[in-house]
Amino acid sequence: MNRFGLFSLGRKLTIAICLIIAAGFGAIVYFYAQQQERNILLQNERSIHQLLDSVNQGLQVVMITGSADVSTLYAEKLKGVGDIEDFRILRTNGLEAFKDNETVRKVNEFRDVDEFPLHAREEKLQVLAPDDVNLQKAIQTQQFVYFYNTRDDEEFLSFLLPIKSVKRCQRCHGRETPVLGVLELTASLAGTRAAVRQTWLQAGGVLAGALLAVFLVTTLVLNRYILHPIEIVSAAMKRVATGDLLQTVPVLGRDELSNMATSFNRMTSELRSTYEGFTREHNKLETIIMGTEEGIVVSDETGRVVLVNSAAEGLLGKDAARIVEQGLPALLDDPQRMGRLLERLPEQAARSEVILYNERVLAVHVSMICHADGSARGHTVVIRDISNERRLEQKLRELSNIDALTGLANRRALDETLMTEFALAREQSRPLSILMFDVDHFKKFNDLHGHDQGDRVLKAFAQTALSCVREVLDTVCRYGGEEFLVIARETSQDGAVVLAERIREAVAAMQVDGLKVTISIGVAGLGETAAQTPSALIELADAALYRAKEDGRNRVRVASGGAA
Repeated sequence: MNRFGLFSLGRKLTIAICLIIAAGFGAIVYFYAQQQERNILLQNERSIHQLLDSVNQGLQVVMITGSADVSTLYAEKLKGVGDIEDFRILRTNGLEAFKDNETVRKVNEFRDVDEFPLHAREEKLQVLAPDDVNLQKAIQTQQFVYFYNTRDDEEFLSFLLPIKSVKRCQRCHGRETPVLGVLELTASLAGTRAAVRQTWLQAGGVLAGALLAVFLVTTLVLNRYILHPIEIVSAAMKRVATGDLLQTVPVLGRDELSNMATSFNRMTSELRSTYEGFTREHNKLETIIMGTEEGIVVSDETGRVVLVNSAAEGLLGKDAARIVEQGLPALLDDPQRMGRLLERLPEQAARSEVILYNERVLAVHVSMICHADGSARGHTVVIRDISNERRLEQKLRELSNIDALTGLANRRALDETLMTEFALAREQSRPLSILMFDVDHFKKFNDLHGHDQGDRVLKAFAQTALSCVREVLDTVCRYGGEEFLVIARETSQDGAVVLAERIREAVAAMQVDGLKVTISIGVAGLGETAAQTPSALIELADAALYRAKEDGRNRVRVASGGAA
């Protein structure tokens, strides 16, 4: 590290530390100055409030003596005291009091005697509007109200103190009005603001002096105790950065920089140990790759095969030398298919495909290995034998179409089969009919004999139905609950009625644990109805089944347009 860079770092550290300290000092000074400003303003408000209380008491004494003219003179004299800009005695409607004869007339009228003489000259001065917010607040709360306002770029503080009607006032003004008037006092804040500005100037001077001292001390300490030792340590670290992990950083002193040097030396030692450990783990990984059951083949960026594990040899029936010699395109003995897997599209970095190879079902996953800039670094092919999985999937698929209780085709198989047969029958103009039936009063049967007995009846019924239908042309399905459906291929509606009667009679003759049941059947033929969809055909058969129930059960009914 050169001197210029070191000094640049020193300036940055010094400025950063000074800014942090300046922010802290500034916050403290700002808080102090703000607090002082609030105290000055609060003290000013308290002083004016106390003055108003004194004036209010004095006015009450004056008014009790009946000297109203003295009140006016008293108010005029207060206007010249200190920062008091204006002082007035207002009525509750905002008019200045003692300027007209309104109050005199009311008092003389209340006392029923002309005790107080009228003013020779009257003047009505509206100081505040009758609906002024602050005036109404002072009257309603009977508490003093103060507010700040500005006139001609000068700030003022105004107070409104309600004059309450005390017992001594009631002999002239009565008891109806709790507030007789309002004292309005307006004081200039010029002196107060000057004191506030002085406080801020003093605070700013203290802050500037403190910051200057901090800057000088910080610069001295950083250069002597931090920047110079860093230069020594950086020179040693630069030698280590060239790649010599055996190089160590000298430990100077016992401060944080020496701890950093010690930590760096420990880090290089651990880095050497990590590198050795990486070599060992690489060997382990190679052992795992070679021992896994999945075949793995890896090529480099030139397309040359560089790794083949034993599982790949077994799955493909080729030895590693042959795989390396033939390359990835001939890996599956189908260069075109392998070429499609190896080709990389812009949005894809991997492809998978399931193929049949040497009587095995193999899942082949091809992924591209890329450099940090996205360029190809090679390919990895992972091969897995999924033959057993496919056999299991086939078995599960078959089981998913079978009703677990009766062994018949379930609703899913019914929907798929009927959709296919319906389309073929319409396309080839072949007859097709369906039979829908359920066990009569099966809910009562379950309630009386229990659900286990009901399940045994359904199983026996399924076997009876299977014994009555044609093995190749008819499919018996469980529609849901105690409802069943037969798909009768190559069968007209009349033929389906014959089949339905055969099933109904066989069920009526059936006994399960000494118990008997009957069924009702609805029949619908594709050629005899106007059904346009499989669901419409089912609805017609269901409607016929419903009529069989209404007609007394244990009988067969056909969809509209057919004959039983």
